Amino acid sequence: MRVPDSQPFVPVILGGDIGTYSLAREFHEAYGAVSVAVPAGGNGVIEHSVAVDVRPAGTMEEDDVVAHLQELARELGAGRARPLLLFGSLDLHVTMITRNRAELEPAYTIPYVSLEMIEMAALKENFYELCDELGIPHPLTHVYTPGSRRIPEDLPFPLIGKPSDSSGWVAAKFAGKKKVHTIADRAELEDLLGRIDSSGYKGRFILQELIPGGDSNMRLATFYADAEGSARYAAYGEVVVEEHAPIVLGNSAAIVTGVPDVAAETFIEQGATLLERLGWRGFAMFDGKLDPRDGVVKFFELNPRLGRNHYYLTAAAYADDWAWANPARVYVRDYLGPAYEDSVPPEGLAVSDSELLYTVLPKALLRRYLVGAVGERAAGLLATRTTTNPLAYRAERHPRRWFYVGAALLNQFRKFKQYPPRR
Repeated sequence: MRVPDSQPFVPVILGGDIGTYSLAREFHEAYGAVSVAVPAGGNGVIEHSVAVDVRPAGTMEEDDVVAHLQELARELGAGRARPLLLFGSLDLHVTMITRNRAELEPAYTIPYVSLEMIEMAALKENFYELCDELGIPHPLTHVYTPGSRRIPEDLPFPLIGKPSDSSGWVAAKFAGKKKVHTIADRAELEDLLGRIDSSGYKGRFILQELIPGGDSNMRLATFYADAEGSARYAAYGEVVVEEHAPIVLGNSAAIVTGVPDVAAETFIEQGATLLERLGWRGFAMFDGKLDPRDGVVKFFELNPRLGRNHYYLTAAAYADDWAWANPARVYVRDYLGPAYEDSVPPEGLAVSDSELLYTVLPKALLRRYLVGAVGERAAGLLATRTTTNPLAYRAERHPRRWFYVGAALLNQFRKFKQYPPRR
């Protein structure tokens, strides 16, 4: 679907994953708008959609992407005097956009904080320092500098190992690379750090105590903060099961929304405190994990954008009858102004308390992974069909689009084949 000449503004989204499609869907739901997606190449997630105009960059090399975006701006805005909103689906996209703000901002409205603030908050060693300052719980952590070979003797194995700079991690190349590594002992750690040292990765590497519990202990919360740095909206989620394919390891595959207990309320309060201390503006997402040893949700990281699975937030907002909380409306209201969007959010921090099940898995597959209290909540929502899948958008009409959605669901059985259910 091409962007109509009559469309009053155009969202342009770097990426081609579920997060890209979800944001395009949100703009289509809110305004009937078609978004331009800019991946390296086309793929089934975004093709043949009523909501997406796919304009591949051919490469995601930074200079090439910036030149491609500048050319798109000339085409999309030429002679029409309409604003263009620029988004990134991954941390590396947001970093790329903010790093090239001077070149891109004459043509695009960029709804992100400065690169300096992103680095202050999203680089994990900086994030944990801020948590310490505010007394916010997080796992015991050591920061390793590649090449230094300085490793404390008293690390609490098993460990979790993950990059501080997720955008820089993308370019690192070495055998066995994962988004998140589980490290059993010191021999495994030294082997992994040796490979990282030789990979070209220049950022810090986080070594962190492994908090007990499986996928169903994972927690997340997505926030929106206004131009004054006040948190105005939050949606909390409990993970039912995560993706386990190496390329998407750690991404949520199913989430239950709502605020079921004091641990959830505290996590939301602490997230709002972090954002207000930073003076954040726009959307941010926190990852954490419920520690069964003390019943406290420990903060893992801040993502300076809407997450890959952020449609759980939008579905929860619709369930609350809060159309104003659709991220598309938030972006347009805050960055383009009342001439384009005149909805007004309530005063204070609105927290969604609606329960629904977000899932990208077939229900028959998901039922294999229902564990503990979170699994019980998910089972109840499955029974009442209180579910949402971001790819299953009823406005889609192209048969190839629906063929892809069906094939993607079936493919999940193959992807999860090597991941036995936990009981």
